[in-house]
Amino acid sequence: MKTFDYIIVGAGTAGAVIASRLTEDENIKVLLLEAGPHFTSIEDTPRDLLDSRAVSVDAHDWHYITQVTPGRDFPYARGKVSGGCSAVNGVISLRGLPQDFRAWAAAGNTGWDWEDILPMYKRIENDIDFGYASYHGSSGKIPIQRFKPDQYSPVVASFKESAMADGYAWVPDHNHPNGYDGVGPIPMNRAGDGSLRVSSSIAYLLDAQSRPNLTIKDRTMVNKVLFSGKQAIGVEVIHADNSVESIFGGEVILSAGTINSPSILLRSGVGPVDDLDRLKIDCVNNLQGVGSNLIDHSLAVVASYPKPGIVNETDDDVQMVIHYTAPGSSHINDMQIYCLGKLGAERFPGADPTRGLMFGTGIVINRPESRGRVTLQSSDPNQQPRIDHRLNSHAEDMRKMVDGVRRGYELLTTGALKDISDGIAVLTDDMVNDTKFIEQYITDRSATIWHAVGTCKMGPATDNHAVVDQYLKVHECTSLRVVDCSIIPDHVSRNPMLTCYAIAERLVDLIRAGH
Repeated sequence: MKTFDYIIVGAGTAGAVIASRLTEDENIKVLLLEAGPHFTSIEDTPRDLLDSRAVSVDAHDWHYITQVTPGRDFPYARGKVSGGCSAVNGVISLRGLPQDFRAWAAAGNTGWDWEDILPMYKRIENDIDFGYASYHGSSGKIPIQRFKPDQYSPVVASFKESAMADGYAWVPDHNHPNGYDGVGPIPMNRAGDGSLRVSSSIAYLLDAQSRPNLTIKDRTMVNKVLFSGKQAIGVEVIHADNSVESIFGGEVILSAGTINSPSILLRSGVGPVDDLDRLKIDCVNNLQGVGSNLIDHSLAVVASYPKPGIVNETDDDVQMVIHYTAPGSSHINDMQIYCLGKLGAERFPGADPTRGLMFGTGIVINRPESRGRVTLQSSDPNQQPRIDHRLNSHAEDMRKMVDGVRRGYELLTTGALKDISDGIAVLTDDMVNDTKFIEQYITDRSATIWHAVGTCKMGPATDNHAVVDQYLKVHECTSLRVVDCSIIPDHVSRNPMLTCYAIAERLVDLIRAGH
């Protein structure tokens, strides 16, 4: 018997938005399921989830491990709490660029061009600095602000000076649609004095949670989608006491994230038939693309020992970033260099741990060609999926990262940053000039910055890797959608959180339009 009009799996960045917006219509009944806890007030929310100045990747995490490169494991942080990754991340609020969505539309995804997505970005944001601009919003639920000069740490002030001396232009708004190359403060979703992280749970669920047509069940993990033929009719869940329950509804929306949404589909019998046969899972829908097309942003760090008194425990991790276009790239703004204002030596292999906190540059490739995959190791939902990133496996990605490491090293060894440095960790001039050495340095040390997308790719049915169509409906299934970063067909040119919000808002518009 149908109890709910919509069952939303995952109260993360997208799921919280969808639940809140759909239940604005009192005639729509929604069940929102969350594997982690849901905190019903700011007062009850743990401090680590409120503090915008540092990521929280332990207490409210899935504790996944990925293979970033063959044979090298790395912790893969995913928020296991209402708000999902928006509740634990670095609050960086950067938009995708028009070029990203032009490509989405050109690939057959009607309704996902820049002109379709810009209104979503404007709807969600309250840009405290640039809300007056025609391409920004000033009344949305996500406050966005940038650090001001009197808030810069000594490292950040020196980074700005060194970057501009090195020819990078000053960019006050990195969310300008033109995507200017240059250095500037990072837009962040911080409230009040800037110390409060505003997750999707805080922004959307706290106001909506008391609605009689919204039911939130936390600490409830979804094992699989239930089907009648190829029609989704509900979900099977596992409660905190390990009891199992089947819950039925009109439409199932998977918003469990880039790792867990394809995992749920696979356990449900939706995915490559060979993978399903290996795990003795009955095939409902042989969709080859489920779990493929894993795309992430690769990070390589160049670290410096500071002179005494330069870096303090109270400094922010990041405040400023350079966006630039790699030589020979077909995309603008396809690279970033973060100013890492505070870096623990334990996070940098080869550094002298007795020398305390460090600072550095973080080089990131935003439009990688490398692709990985998410697969199941077991049909048991308590066993983590296999995550194989294959970072920098494409030669073009490695070429851009080598160039980026050299840029990051140059910044730290010239001008104002050199003046506050007491030497570079691990690297020397000769090493940086040796391409083979730098390639190995990147292979041995590169990490993901937890920006996974693409494993339930949006695209037309003619695309063998596509999992959902332009309405985010799973191909060849009915009453089943995927709505989170896993649907992104190719990575956006910036960090994906704001785009995840925009995807959720776009889905609500599609439903209200009858799709």
